[in-house]
Amino acid sequence: MSSAPVLTPGGGPPTGPEGAAAEAPIATIPGFRRAVAAGDLEGATTIATALDRADLREALRSLTATEIRSFYTTLGDDRLAALLRELESADAAIILQRLPEIEAADVLDEFAPDDAADVLEAIKLTMPALVKSLLVEMDRAGDIQALLRYLPDTAGGRMTTEFLAVKPTTTAAEVIQLLRDRAHDRPFRGYIYVTDDDRQLVGVVPLYELVVVEEPSTPVSEFMSHDVIRVVGSDDQIDVAAIFRQRHFMAVPVVDLEGRLMGVVTADDMADVMEREATKEMYRMAGIGVTERATSPLWESVRHRVPWLAFNMVWSFGAAIVINAFTGTIQAAAVLAIFIPVITGQAGNAGIQTATIVIRSLALGDVTPKDTFSVLLREWGVGFVKGALFGTILGLVAWLWQGNAVLGLIAGVSLFLNIAVVASTTGVLFPMALRRLGKDPATVAGVFDTMLSDLLGNLIYLGLATILLRFLV
Repeated sequence: MSSAPVLTPGGGPPTGPEGAAAEAPIATIPGFRRAVAAGDLEGATTIATALDRADLREALRSLTATEIRSFYTTLGDDRLAALLRELESADAAIILQRLPEIEAADVLDEFAPDDAADVLEAIKLTMPALVKSLLVEMDRAGDIQALLRYLPDTAGGRMTTEFLAVKPTTTAAEVIQLLRDRAHDRPFRGYIYVTDDDRQLVGVVPLYELVVVEEPSTPVSEFMSHDVIRVVGSDDQIDVAAIFRQRHFMAVPVVDLEGRLMGVVTADDMADVMEREATKEMYRMAGIGVTERATSPLWESVRHRVPWLAFNMVWSFGAAIVINAFTGTIQAAAVLAIFIPVITGQAGNAGIQTATIVIRSLALGDVTPKDTFSVLLREWGVGFVKGALFGTILGLVAWLWQGNAVLGLIAGVSLFLNIAVVASTTGVLFPMALRRLGKDPATVAGVFDTMLSDLLGNLIYLGLATILLRFLV
């Protein structure tokens, strides 16, 4: 005789080993931890794959060495590697350091060579001896050691050794067969590279050229492109990213100083580089540490932000000194104080606009310090329009509000000069000068631009007011 169904306290379906209805896993970090604690590593994996990158990072980093080992045993090399590939290299390195060397090496073998090299570089920062041990255990150590010879932010550090290279005498049919043979083992980057017996890069064949060849027995030497855009392993990743941005390639070959093909840099890797560089520029202009996040520890955020605020505060005293020098003028016509923040603030914003455009154009390679004069002429033109527009508006507002046409003239002309001349000039010259000196213009250009807008803006405004003081009182 069957017993009556047992209801849970919440009135839902029965749970437990007696044919209970299983709850759907909750894609949250606590849900992940509960699944791990219950030994449900498959369920934990399901949750982990549904988490965004930030939560996945926190979830995996919360695992102990024993739990990581259990994950490895349950999932195997390829599935654990798939999870770790979603993380930044430094975070993947932390997880792998909790595995035994042989198992960590097996997981790294599932990474693309360039990604594995990035993880090993991260491990090298804290445990250099472990890197040597892992390379001994890895099956693909030869490919990765070639990458480790280069700094991480160079073309050589960014390249992958997974590419297809053939000899000039290889026929179109043979190349197609090679692509078929390796289809399940290595990714295809969109180009077939042609090298001679000394591995010298002599040509490139885009896939579409291979497809449209009418005679399959035609050697690649007859339809390859001899003009191959290439980079050297030591080239900076920013210069490499500029090539992708301008040429829209899927991959660019990397050669050594003798022109021998070593690897390729892919568009997806360069997209990551451009995103990180853009983020760094934004953070630097705001005076924030490039590693800071909204979830960073409180004191880490304080440590990154306070120095720049202190630097700004020191320079703000310069504007205070200028105002103090005109105390007599302000006391005689106190109404002048009303428009000081408008003039300095609007000009400061205009200067930041100009500096941001110039810094970004420098980063993208659109301009160089050699273009300073032409950029300056253009920004003077833009500044003239902005200064005339907002200077006229401020002049009219000051006149109608305070009933003094001279006050309106002083305020309007001051704002015009501060936007058209000061902000435009400093917004161009500071970034260009810093780049010529080999410094990062995003770090301090905005600070100096704002500083000079405040200093010179107050000097122009209060200087004109002093000259025309008899018309204000």
